Amino acid sequence: MRLALAAGLALLCSVAAAQRLAPQSSPIVTFDPDREGSRPPTARALTAAELKLARERADAVYDAVKATPVFREPGERISLMTSWAVVGQQRSVEQAFTLYWTAPNDVRRRADGSLWPALGGDHRVFRLVTNYPIGEGRLGDPATAGNFDRTGGSDANAFNAFATPRVLGQLGGGTVYADMVVFTRDGRSVLEPAPLGPLLESEVLRLRKSVADQETGFAGSARELEASMTPQAIAARRARREARWKRETRDPVALATRLDAAHRIDEWDYGRQKERMSAPATRDPKSVWWGPRLALEAAQSRLASLDAAGLRAAACGRVDAAFLAHHAVRFELLAGAPADCVPMVQVRRDLIDPKRPTSEVQLLTISFGGIFCGVPLASGPPPQGGSCEQAVPLLRDVDWAAVRRAIGW
Repeated sequence: MRLALAAGLALLCSVAAAQRLAPQSSPIVTFDPDREGSRPPTARALTAAELKLARERADAVYDAVKATPVFREPGERISLMTSWAVVGQQRSVEQAFTLYWTAPNDVRRRADGSLWPALGGDHRVFRLVTNYPIGEGRLGDPATAGNFDRTGGSDANAFNAFATPRVLGQLGGGTVYADMVVFTRDGRSVLEPAPLGPLLESEVLRLRKSVADQETGFAGSARELEASMTPQAIAARRARREARWKRETRDPVALATRLDAAHRIDEWDYGRQKERMSAPATRDPKSVWWGPRLALEAAQSRLASLDAAGLRAAACGRVDAAFLAHHAVRFELLAGAPADCVPMVQVRRDLIDPKRPTSEVQLLTISFGGIFCGVPLASGPPPQGGSCEQAVPLLRDVDWAAVRRAIGW
């Protein structure tokens, strides 16, 4: 029995040792046509021609990537690139090229010789994606965001407006932002001015909801507060306190005095809370009650004063220091606005034209997933540790002309 157990343990140890690969770079791209891992849904299956082109692009991008020193010499890690493609909701083929620097314990070799990253492993990652719409928050910049971001509109006219992010530099024909690098086929900016009208309309809706939610919450609290001071509630609360306190205060007179004092505190607290849930006499924009109501009045007044041309004119956002932060943003016409009014922008609606061929690359984005590698990429050495340590030198060294050819530009 002991001999069999020892042999079994030895076998397990040998299997574990065989699974741990030496630091290296994957000999070929890890192409994933069957979407083996977690992937977005595809609107339809790729055609044979689309799948063939996706594979060719994966190979070509990998040829450019693996030539960079930081990828071919990954130190104590294993470098690899996975690629998969789906058809997005806008009809275009969206293809991802995900770069990994992974701990050797978390990599497996596939039958074709490529390397596969284990789910949940120790990975440093960033991703290049074609034709994927730039959604809410992906161009976020902690240096400019503040409380300016707004979304609104119906599905047909939905918008995502935000304060103009910093442009940190250019890279291979793309624009470097704090958390993304963006390339457009037409070479134009990915951003366009956000119009004032929709921003004000969304602000009015947001503030109306804030006021309505506050009134609903106050009404519910007021009902609970009044219920707590009915004669029955007062008598029940006094009885509970008496049962609990009579073990500590044995003198009946002292106990009655203590219970009367507690009731007076209840009455004081009742008055304080009732005043808090009522409209203060002074219309103070910093009060919890008046803040959202005065902000709503300001947005409605500004919207009503605009003519048709003004509704579509470019907007900017400023902070009104008279209000608490949540209600302090004011949207104005950019033309003639003071210097502290930040231009508002939105992602261009025509970035991905559904009338173009499905496999044509119209947009290429590099996303850093909230770790803001764009800052050291634009200037300064890469930080030690984390994905920026590999992303920054690779993006500086890669042959961008080869990458552009690989995607058909």
